[in-house]
Amino acid sequence: MNIIIALIGIGGIILARYLVWKGTGMGIKFHLLILASKLIIYSAIIGLFLNYAEKHLWSLLILSGMLNILIFHFIEAIITQRELLHQRRVNV
Repeated sequence: MNIIIALIGIGGIILARYLVWKGTGMGIKFHLLILASKLIIYSAIIGLFLNYAEKHLWSLLILSGMLNILIFHFIEAIITQRELLHQRRVNV
């Protein structure tokens, strides 16, 4: 489960970096749309794994999945902010 969440998190990082590098920007509306779609996908993945896991493992699966989501979201935010603040292609 955490590998699948990590792959989606890496895909989100690559997409955000590409959009920032391309110069299209990530307005708040677009950012919230990406965040909502990722949360829905993550919740579905965690829910599917909870269906097939034993009840005493549920809290461990939920906590590890949410920690994984949180870490990748912060990594995405750091990379996006760094690229936005220090753009290399400045034509003056």
